[in-house]
Amino acid sequence: MVPSGAAAGVAVNRRCTTMAMSTSPQFVVKVSKYCNLRCDYCYEFPYLSDKARMGLEQIRAAFQNIKASINELAIESADFIWHGGEPFLVPLEFYQQVNLIQNDIFGTEFKYRNSVQTNLTVLTDRHIEFLKTGFFKDIGVSFDVYGDQRVDIKGRSRTETVRTNIRKLINDRIDFRAIAVLARDTLPNIKQIYRFFDSLHIEHRILAYYRSIGSEQAQRHGLNFDELVDAHKDVFHEWLASERATPVEPIKDYVRYAVQHITSVDNDRYDRSTSERVFIIDVNGDVFNVVESYEPEFRYGNLFYSPFREIAESEARIRSVALSQERMQRFCHQCPYFGNCPGVFVANATSVERKILEVSGCRVRAVLDHIVDVFQRTDLKDYILESYNADDGAFANMHPALSVA
Repeated sequence: MVPSGAAAGVAVNRRCTTMAMSTSPQFVVKVSKYCNLRCDYCYEFPYLSDKARMGLEQIRAAFQNIKASINELAIESADFIWHGGEPFLVPLEFYQQVNLIQNDIFGTEFKYRNSVQTNLTVLTDRHIEFLKTGFFKDIGVSFDVYGDQRVDIKGRSRTETVRTNIRKLINDRIDFRAIAVLARDTLPNIKQIYRFFDSLHIEHRILAYYRSIGSEQAQRHGLNFDELVDAHKDVFHEWLASERATPVEPIKDYVRYAVQHITSVDNDRYDRSTSERVFIIDVNGDVFNVVESYEPEFRYGNLFYSPFREIAESEARIRSVALSQERMQRFCHQCPYFGNCPGVFVANATSVERKILEVSGCRVRAVLDHIVDVFQRTDLKDYILESYNADDGAFANMHPALSVA
């Protein structure tokens, strides 16, 4: 039986008043929306010419409001993901000052990391030297490899620039990962995209772009349910056939769910009320989740002015979590994979993904059906069962194509 919104809200309220959340939150810091590219599918497209930027004193206030809540929220560590726009358009001296502020506020006892998501069109020698200092522990590169969406303000493709800069990072032994958008323009080349990153042994993520009614942008670039499912199947087979088997999300997770299904591991269930981890900090300090990003009614609060504890307890968060729980009741609790698959996709489904769930069902379940079937029809199922160690859930002497599990 699906709980009513009010009932679910009460249940979530009890948990949220105890300030339950992940002990290692990730803060996606929208330092500025300003960007030198004009990718037509970008969800920040209307704001890419806005040069407004967070000030250092505002960032200091945000750090202080996080620190003030560390003990109450039982936070053990934090990740700060510097995002945009294009964060490499921000002077490097800015990040040097951020480093000083973090050292001043958090000291050495609290664990924190900085990461960055960049389009990698800006990479000077100074950037290379700064990256070598290790301020950014993780670097994410947004690069589709194929297609013509990543263009600059004058409409010129920057693909070759990014290819050149990727080679620079590799030559300078600077580790990084990548994100490629799976949209109308890249769909025909999805296999080649995996092969490109696999040839360089670059872990990456395929980010699905859904088609939706009422949005011209999504109509131009979005894919329907069957197209997305088939594309993920294609990536799975490319990964399975590869000698390197370079990990690629979300296939890495899907394979893990399939292995857990075959080995009867069914205790993996996601609960946003205790495990919510990602918080988006907009340029003005407003905090949102990844489910209803930028929707005013789901604004959690403002980290420039409020302790993070108040944001974690916000009524908007309570309502959002309640809606996630209702979705999981409807779509996950009767699914044969629930417990093998934690249900994160359903819990964190965006407005477009929720419409797809209603009309076509769960993309993850459709892909899992295929992966499990492949395992069943080949000798991989027996191999998985023979290799599975029931004591620690690990695999001994795994084939590279299953090592990501």
